Amino acid sequence: MKNRVGYYDIAKGIGIILVIIAHIEYMPLELRQYIVTFHMPAFFIISGTLMHLTKETGREIKPLLAGKFKRIMLPYLIFSVVYPVTYYLRFLITGDGYSGELFIRDILVGLSMTGISVLWFLPALFFSEVIVLIVLKSLKKPVLFVLCLLLLLGLWFLPLFVTFMGLFIWRMEYCCVLVLIGYVLLPVTDRLKDRTVLLLPISVILFIVLYFTGIANDIVDLHYIVLGNKFLYYLNATMGSLGLILLSIFMEKILKTLSPALQFFGRHSLFIMLTHIDFMILYMAERLAFAVSGAVPRGKEIVLNLTATIATLTAETILIIFWEKLKKCGILIYGDFIKSKE
Repeated sequence: MKNRVGYYDIAKGIGIILVIIAHIEYMPLELRQYIVTFHMPAFFIISGTLMHLTKETGREIKPLLAGKFKRIMLPYLIFSVVYPVTYYLRFLITGDGYSGELFIRDILVGLSMTGISVLWFLPALFFSEVIVLIVLKSLKKPVLFVLCLLLLLGLWFLPLFVTFMGLFIWRMEYCCVLVLIGYVLLPVTDRLKDRTVLLLPISVILFIVLYFTGIANDIVDLHYIVLGNKFLYYLNATMGSLGLILLSIFMEKILKTLSPALQFFGRHSLFIMLTHIDFMILYMAERLAFAVSGAVPRGKEIVLNLTATIATLTAETILIIFWEKLKKCGILIYGDFIKSKE
């Protein structure tokens, strides 16, 4: 899609801001518990929606997979080396507890597709998209469809024998469900997107219901496959993602001054995902936030968390602009790899 759909960029922009908020160490537990019910599932659901929107099941599979690999897996492979090298260099300078043994371990974690830190997201997204695409393409061929289902069943039991890839394999299968939910959701959002008067009330209702169902399912974590009740997990993920998409459609239509900033963050959500933690940006923002909150007499916790969020987004904006300038100057050969799904 050369012409991007603005409200999906807004949804991803809000999503990546929620990722930053959830990673702030001093964020209230109740708020973090609410955010994690849908903030990472939303990226998979939106990806499934975009697969439907761009009619991927009707396109030639080889160039499609090549494009997905370049956009998703190439950054994974690059950063699976960049992260350990960064950690080791920091260890040599500060002696912060890293070691050569941990360096080797992290390289092996990268090779196993489990992913270091936030990198888990990329292989989970790539392989879940590929599996859903293949399954959907096989629907009209019963024999192939059955073989696909048997393969998925075999993958489910594979971690019992290949334990070092177990987390990746089970994570991938759970994420397939999220991508498929997104694929099915497109007709729903298409029917609602022109009914502007309904967008905000429906999204508010969904987020209110999500608060109570989220509490019922306790804290969840897709990274480590802590999902609680599976039905509640997918219900919460669906409600939160649908509410986020409808809210984003409303914002694109009504809040035109705020939309461009959120679209900017959405277009570069993968860049922000890969850099905000392991490049120490969030850590430095939290240190700044401590200084700012110490200077105010009241509302220290609110000021701290708000400052950390704004400082992180500001630093990421500067980095993104710098990155884009390097690409335009032809300095970065791999510049196009770190970009959001179009």
